[in-house]
Amino acid sequence: AVADDAIDSIDSPAPQVMTILGKRVTMIDPVRKVFVIDLLSPEVCDQIRMMADNHTREIHKSGSNAEIWRTLYTYTKMDLPVVEVKNMVKKYTENILYDVKKIVGEIFGGPMRKEAMKLRPRSWKEPHLLLYQRLDDRPQHTGIEMHYDGCDITWQAMLTRLDEYEGGGTYFRCLRKNIKLRQGQVLVHPGELYHKGIDITYGIRCLLVCFTDGMNPKILDDSKAQEDSSEYESNVFVALTTDYSNNIPSWILDP
Repeated sequence: AVADDAIDSIDSPAPQVMTILGKRVTMIDPVRKVFVIDLLSPEVCDQIRMMADNHTREIHKSGSNAEIWRTLYTYTKMDLPVVEVKNMVKKYTENILYDVKKIVGEIFGGPMRKEAMKLRPRSWKEPHLLLYQRLDDRPQHTGIEMHYDGCDITWQAMLTRLDEYEGGGTYFRCLRKNIKLRQGQVLVHPGELYHKGIDITYGIRCLLVCFTDGMNPKILDDSKAQEDSSEYESNVFVALTTDYSNNIPSWILDP
C-alpha cells in the first residue's frame, strides 16, 4: 500500500503545490518543468475505461480480425488510439488536451502562454490509451525500457487506482525519481526527458497518453546513462490528490 504522504529521498525538497486555473498542481521539478495536475474525477476515468472496454467487445462481437490493443510505437505493445473509440475525442480527450495546454502555459509563463495553446497531438495516433497488465489469463505487457519521446510536451493521465496494480510508475533518469500517479492525475513533462515505465508485478495499469508538438520548451536532458542506478527506481514519489466530489469541471457534466 502507498502512504498518503509523498515518499521521497531525505535530501529532496518538498514539492511546491499550487492552484492553477482551479486545479491542484504539484511541481516535481521547477527547472525541468515536470509536474502533476489533479484533473480528472474517478468517474471520468472509469467512464473512459468503460468506453474502451465496450469498443473492444464490439470489435470482437463483429467477428473482425482487426487489431485493437496493438503496437503503435517502438517500446509499447498494447496501445489503442482514442480516435478509434466512438465519441471519446469529443466527449473527453479534446477537453483534457485544452485544460493541459492552459496549465502548461501558466507554468511556463510569459509569451509561452500563447505558445502553449499551439500544442497539438503529434499524429492521428494521439492521444492513445496505454495498457500494462500482468494477469494469468491475459497477454502480458508490464513496462517499457528507458527512452525519450522526442516531442515537445508529453502528458499522461492515470485511469486506474493505485490498488489495482503492484509496482509500476514512471522513472525519470534526470530526477532519479519514480513518479506514481493516483487515479485522475496527469503527469506533464518535456518530451526530451529520458524515462521508463517501471514493470508492474501484478494487476492492470491503464493510462491516457498524448505526445504533443507546437511549443518548444527548450529543456533538454543532461543526465547520463552511466550515472544511473536501478536503486534510484525505489525512490518513489506519490502526490496527494484533490477531493473531486465538489470540484468537477463543467465539460464533464455536459451530457
